Amino acid sequence: MSTSFLKYCIVLIFVNLISVSHHFLLAQQNRIWYFGDKAGLDFRMQPAPGTSIPSPLNNSAMVADEGCSSICDDLGNLLFYTNGVTVFNKEHQVMVNGDHIGGHISAFQSSIIVQHPGNKNFYYIFTSDAYENSFVNGHRYTTIDMTGDNGKGTVLSKNNVLSASGTERLAACRHSNGTDVWVVTTDKNSNTFRSWLIDCNGLNTSEIVSVAGEVLNQYETIYVGVLKFSPDGKQLCETHFPDFDIPIGGSTHNFIQIFDFNTSSGVIDNAKKIVTPGKHYISCEFSPNSGNLYLSSGQGIAQIKCKLPDASQISNSLIEVSTSQSVYGMQLAPDEKIYLSSQGNTLDVIDNPDNDGAACNFRTDKLRLNGASKLGLPNCVNDISFDPLNNFTFQITDSCNGIIQFNGLANTTNSVTWSWDFGDGSFSNLQNPVHSYGALSTPVIVRLSISYMKNCQQVSKTIEKYIDAIGSSAKPVFRFFGGCDSGYIRFEIDNPVDTNASRKYIWDFDDGTTSMEFNPKHIYTIPGTYNVKLKLKNSTACFEDSVTVPVSMGNLSGAVTISPDQTIFSGQKVQLFASGPGTIYEWTPAAGLNYSRISNPKASPTATTTYKVKISNNIGCFVEKTVKVTVMELDDVYVPTGFTPNNDGKNDLLIPLIGKKFTLKEFSVYNRWGQRVYTTATTGEGWNGKQNGIVNDSGVYIWILKAADEAGKLIEKKGTVMLIQ
Repeated sequence: MSTSFLKYCIVLIFVNLISVSHHFLLAQQNRIWYFGDKAGLDFRMQPAPGTSIPSPLNNSAMVADEGCSSICDDLGNLLFYTNGVTVFNKEHQVMVNGDHIGGHISAFQSSIIVQHPGNKNFYYIFTSDAYENSFVNGHRYTTIDMTGDNGKGTVLSKNNVLSASGTERLAACRHSNGTDVWVVTTDKNSNTFRSWLIDCNGLNTSEIVSVAGEVLNQYETIYVGVLKFSPDGKQLCETHFPDFDIPIGGSTHNFIQIFDFNTSSGVIDNAKKIVTPGKHYISCEFSPNSGNLYLSSGQGIAQIKCKLPDASQISNSLIEVSTSQSVYGMQLAPDEKIYLSSQGNTLDVIDNPDNDGAACNFRTDKLRLNGASKLGLPNCVNDISFDPLNNFTFQITDSCNGIIQFNGLANTTNSVTWSWDFGDGSFSNLQNPVHSYGALSTPVIVRLSISYMKNCQQVSKTIEKYIDAIGSSAKPVFRFFGGCDSGYIRFEIDNPVDTNASRKYIWDFDDGTTSMEFNPKHIYTIPGTYNVKLKLKNSTACFEDSVTVPVSMGNLSGAVTISPDQTIFSGQKVQLFASGPGTIYEWTPAAGLNYSRISNPKASPTATTTYKVKISNNIGCFVEKTVKVTVMELDDVYVPTGFTPNNDGKNDLLIPLIGKKFTLKEFSVYNRWGQRVYTTATTGEGWNGKQNGIVNDSGVYIWILKAADEAGKLIEKKGTVMLIQ
């Protein structure tokens, strides 16, 4: 959609052998994500070594241009997900009464799901309207009963008004009592925040009103942005849609705000304005320990120390993590990483967000999707991804013998039931057990189940963490950067801050040569694939191991195919494609493309455009090719005679083509019984063949088109179209 495009424009680690190399903490309710264009991720742990976590899913039924939310049960099984407009059940069908629930597909935070604290089968979906709809629906809520429709859920009520005044910002935070939830909204044209409490009796419609920070009323798109709570619930970040540093009243629009939040009272205060000149930060996310705040935009990613006492200190702490990556949505995940969406078929990731600066380990295109990301990732209650109050920590006290001290944490002074499963057939009911694994050669999953009474409900949480191999299976990890046709490659150990003098590294380049440098450089004289081996030598024998990675050297040019030049009418789309031995695709300019970082984007430019694709391989070698799309203007209006809404990327929409001298007044489609199944008055929009979320039967449909010419004369055309499944 046009304003989503406007928003687009503005907007393995080396093993530490004294502790566990890597771990995952999973909050069960946030194990499965659905987002973007039918993309999904599964964060559930798998016992098989080497299993990819998260793993991409390909069963989503949802298209979410921006905001979305999904929820699982306490065991991590999917319940439902939504884009703020439609609710999809666990079988990926529209939930009973689950359409038109009051949000907007173009709201940056279109929805958030909250479980009723006193009824585990009852859920709320809170929604936001969008800039594109002038926020006429404000913030609304929908109620869901999961016992309905044989456990697939039923929408009981929808379009219930929460607040008539609203923005695209919407967030939720756990109450200090550990069970209730605060939902926070912002008013349009103001600096007013509203905190709504969901407790054991359900939603309290009497809100807590806070007035804090800058009044945001200077221009329409300032109401676009995000609210994000820190995992500890003590801080709230607010962003907005900047206006390219245009001064109004002597100030800049390039800033974010950080507030203190009282999780007991719901009060928001102590605003800190963090000015970021020339940086249009649209999204934010906190690290698991709540100490770092990450900011993202179409210009890159930054990190600030959000716990510093005043705004100037926080501003001065800003470190640019990336100055080139275009990132929009950010979300802390159950694996304690932050994932970042940038409109393509991959996600970027911050591996260690608690670490400062470059040590946070930001990586581009880290995770390939089935489907594509768009502008947002699933919105959730602040402690669902990571709960610092119900958790466990561990420390290896004897690495070679695999002895680990575990410590359980619970947010209560009441009696707690502790249930440990160490993943090797051993168990404990102590709060802080010590366990000996011996020689742990493969990863195990450690599970801690915590249960206690709090307020109106029994709190039960299961926390899971991977314990990686200890001793002989702890492996070094390295990455490499190539010089392509020159044969030059630079190798780097993936954690260069680890400089223990007792450790030595032996590189075997698979061409008869070796090196003991920490980060060596090497030149291959013959193209090919080489199995490069890095051997770790240490004073403690149980820490020694090696890793082998294939490295491909070769020329990409001559092995690439690309679409031929195309000619289309204004308003039409054309499928582009490129293929070759590379794995990373980047098309420029992005204007007129549905995605710019896939091999086969759809193009609908408004003017003749030459697109360039850059195809890269795993060592950074690349080749560039171009394709020209010539756009011809229509002198009339035209409606295709058939379309195939089967999501194959070809003729999926029925879109009337409107010449420049005409203004569309109405385009409507009727079935054989004369029922109107689709209507629009917006040029460029089209029918996807669906009615109430369900694709209509194949057959002939009647269309009526009304348009006005430059003189205001109204013309009307009628015809038929064939829908082919």
